[in-house]
Amino acid sequence: MILSKEHIKYTLGIEISQLNEGSNSYYDTLKLIKEEQLLYESFLDTIKDFAKDKLGKVVDTIKDWKDAAAVFFKILSSSELLQDFLYPLKRRVEKLLTKLYELLKKVGLNEWVTKIKGFFTKITNLKGWKQLFAFLSLGGISYYILEKLPKEGVKLFIAKYFKDEFIENIISKLTDWKTFIGWLGPIIGGVGIIFSFTKPILDQFREAFKSTSYFATKLIKENKMKNTTLKEIIKEEIFNILKEEEEETTKVTIPSALITLIKDLRGNNADTSVLNSALAKIKTGDENLSTTQNKELASTFIALLKNNDTSLLNKFASLTKQIK
Repeated sequence: MILSKEHIKYTLGIEISQLNEGSNSYYDTLKLIKEEQLLYESFLDTIKDFAKDKLGKVVDTIKDWKDAAAVFFKILSSSELLQDFLYPLKRRVEKLLTKLYELLKKVGLNEWVTKIKGFFTKITNLKGWKQLFAFLSLGGISYYILEKLPKEGVKLFIAKYFKDEFIENIISKLTDWKTFIGWLGPIIGGVGIIFSFTKPILDQFREAFKSTSYFATKLIKENKMKNTTLKEIIKEEIFNILKEEEEETTKVTIPSALITLIKDLRGNNADTSVLNSALAKIKTGDENLSTTQNKELASTFIALLKNNDTSLLNKFASLTKQIK
């Protein structure tokens, strides 16, 4: 079982970067990773079984829990998607809690505001998939209180379910999908409340899944994105693209004399790193050049066509053949 550091950190919620290999804490952590991964896989399998006839299909309308479970399965199957989903889910819960706090103050239950704020803080300290279902529980119950519960029933309901061990109780139910829903469903009168609570976010992600853009779920995650944040995400994506092109280029050797010749031919207009990656792709038989690579390649050949120096053309052809 080989797990990436991203999966261990963002899905299982375990940090291993500061541990020294061979130490007792290192082996304890490895044991914990194995146990958490088995629990996670088991839980994911039960979601898969529940929504098996919906998996692999485009969910056009989320109309029941099988549709929702199919979306959850996809989100939970990717540590990056899970992180993207947790941000808007947290915002949704925060908005509901603001309304809940106002209600509690109106009915004279101020002391419960502090307690529920403590639950929220505990959940933010959780990581990955456990944070997801803890927020789902707190948000679902808050939604039920606000939308369905008569004001006169709020005090008794909160005292019954918002006990000190509320968060621990949620975690203990994350053994499989049916156990979790079987615990939460009766509290809020059925899974329909959870469905209503999460539907706005699930609808956004369902639409994002139709897009091939890297930014589709990132834009949902960031909501009203600040320019600085957007720039950081774009910068990150550019670095990833450049890294991929660099890796592709290392598979092929481009004669340095060819690059020098192109610089002499086109001057400062030549982007030799992009042209380098384009030539490397062509050498390996990959015809899927990026727009930038196509543009650089076309500009170079146009410059050659405009040049009447036959010896230069022959030199270019000779150097191109030396690409290995």
